[in-house]
Parts: sequence; structure tokens; C-alpha cells
Amino acid sequence: MSYNGHPVIDMDSHLFEGWDWSRTFDANMDQEYREKWADLRKGLETKSLGNLVWPRAANRPLGVLDAFAGQIQPIRGNASGSHGTPNSRRGSEIDPATNWDPAVRLRDMDRASIDISVIFCSYLDGLCWMQDVGFEAAMNRAYHRYMSDYCAEGEGRLRWLANAVIRDVPEAVAQLRHWAEHDENFSGVFLPRACPDGTMLDTPLLHPLFAASQELDLPIWIHGGAYRPPLTPWVDATNGVYHGIGGLYALHGLIGGGVFDLFPKLRVGLFESGCGWLPWAMEKLDALGPDNPMTPNLKRTPSEILEGGQIFCSVEPDETFVEHAVEVLGEDIWLFSTDYPHSGTPWPDGVSMIAERALPESAKIKLLGENARRLLPRLGSTVGK
Repeated sequence: MSYNGHPVIDMDSHLFEGWDWSRTFDANMDQEYREKWADLRKGLETKSLGNLVWPRAANRPLGVLDAFAGQIQPIRGNASGSHGTPNSRRGSEIDPATNWDPAVRLRDMDRASIDISVIFCSYLDGLCWMQDVGFEAAMNRAYHRYMSDYCAEGEGRLRWLANAVIRDVPEAVAQLRHWAEHDENFSGVFLPRACPDGTMLDTPLLHPLFAASQELDLPIWIHGGAYRPPLTPWVDATNGVYHGIGGLYALHGLIGGGVFDLFPKLRVGLFESGCGWLPWAMEKLDALGPDNPMTPNLKRTPSEILEGGQIFCSVEPDETFVEHAVEVLGEDIWLFSTDYPHSGTPWPDGVSMIAERALPESAKIKLLGENARRLLPRLGSTVGK
């Protein structure tokens, strides 16, 4: 065990699927979409995914929704989608092979005293503005196959998340059910903080996904990237502020829409939004109350929902207000995250940074791993083996 005899579980790490698009997708793409994937892959030799898939007015010819189908000017970048060898904000160089060689990731986890990592994608949530929903679904199915094979080599230490195609909820539910049955390393579905059209996450269209997740005892994982679809309000805010707004937008929809009351055993984690905003948000959300005419599905106060174990939130090890957040909202909702291998990661020092904080020892143990097992009970049978 990695922290005084207790497990350390990184609940927000990533795979840079764009470091080598061919490794991730070529062998895993559905046959019917291989020609379309070849067209997109050709565009990725000189252009970023963003400039090919979601609108950038200066680079998009009139009448073309997916730019890889048209002729546009190349931008700076390279075939891998990378921008040089990544470095953590602690100054440590990260080997790009971590994105295709599980042994490299496991070595880096050992260096960082991490027992288990849960892995998000890095780009694919932005495919929600792709013209062809079927192709978006095929891209995600290919990624899921890749991640299942990748994590299979981790002996239970590597876990992965499916990407929900929000425009095709039956497909999202089918992927959830398939992987929950066939892969013990599968950990649930990743949703962005808003739907592709900006609709909040309480939309009834998502209820079948919430119901299936509740039935399978798997959480919903809320994450988002700044400055790309699906966009939450105030996209021009600075990155750190934007992430907090995104978390608040997602949480407000889920609570105000009564999702936690309609699905009383559903658990949701909020990631890469920080934690310092949450005490303030819970105070303000409690003003909604269970009898507010604007929120007819809300049967409990937001604080009661949080205390009931349905809401969790990740913590960045160097945040200023971690102690305040723990003091106000208790020890039981916080999750450890590193964002590895993204450039903002505190790797390899995240665990030591938490250990040095002025938190009760019980809070450190829960934050670093015990709370993760409450969000994702599947972890309980493998941690410590």
C-alpha cells in the first residue's frame, strides 16, 4: 500500500489518444467506418483534431461541417497531435509511450506511489459536434476496444471509462452494459458538463443512462475540457475559472433537475473542476429547497444529497482551499487526482503534496483512496492484491 498502509487511487488520469492516432484507432475501427476514419486520419497528419471537427470560423470553408471533408490551410502541429515531450508542472519529463505502453504508465505510477489509476480520454468528448453521429459512435467504440486491451495488461491497476455519445443515448447505454459485463477494469461512463447543445445534464434524454448506471452500481464521471465542445457558459473565462464554472453548471443541473432523487442510488463524481468552489455552491444550492416550484423533482436539500453519499469531487493536490473544503463539507466526498500525463499534472509528487497538507490523517486516507472505493465499489475487490 502506498500511503501509510492505505491505498492510493488516482481517480483522474488520462490517455492522450492523439499522441499516435493510428495506434489507438486503426485496428479497432468498425469496418463500415474505416474509409471515413482514413479521411480523418489523413487530415490529422497536418491539422489538429479541433480544426478538423468542431467549428473554427477562420479555417472552415462555407458549407462544410466537418473540415476534414473540405480543403483548408494546414496549421502548426504534427501527425501525432502532440506538441513535444510533456512535462509536469513539477518539472518531470513524461514519456509519451505511456499512452500505448502500459508498462511505462505502471512504472510512473510506482514512482508516484499510486496503486490504481482511472483513465479518461483527452479529446473524444469534442466529437459531439461531428456531423455524423454514427461516426462519432464508431470512434468511441474503437477507443473502448483500445482501452480494454490497454488496461488488461495492468493486473487490475489500470481502469478506464467509456465515452457517452449523448446524441445517441441507446448506444451509450449499450456500451455501458457491454463493457460492464465483459471487462472488470471498466469503471463507468464519462459525461461532459453539458450536452452538445448546452442543455443541462438533467435532461430526461439521459435518464436511461442514469438508470442503467444505477442498476449496474457504476458511477457517472463528469469531466470537461476548456475551449472545446461541449461548451459550458462563459467559455472565454480563464482556464481555471472555466473549469469551476463547468463543475457548477453540471452539479446545478443534476441537483436542480432532481436526478439524485429520481435515481437515489446513483453516484456522480465531478472532476477537473477543483474543490474550493463547492462549499459556496452547496450553500447557494440549498436555497433551492425541496419545495421550490422551479425544481419539482427535487425531494431533498442539496446538502442532504451530498451527505447521502451520491456526490463526490476531485481535489488537485496544490489547491489553496482544500483544508477549508474538507472542514466545511466533511471528509467523505473528496477524491485524489493527478491529471497525468497532461502538462498540468503534479506527477510524481501528488501523494506527498497531500501528505504535507494540514489535514487530519483520516481525511488524507479517505481522500487518497478510501473515498474512491465508495464511489466505485468495483475497486474494493482488487485494491491491495
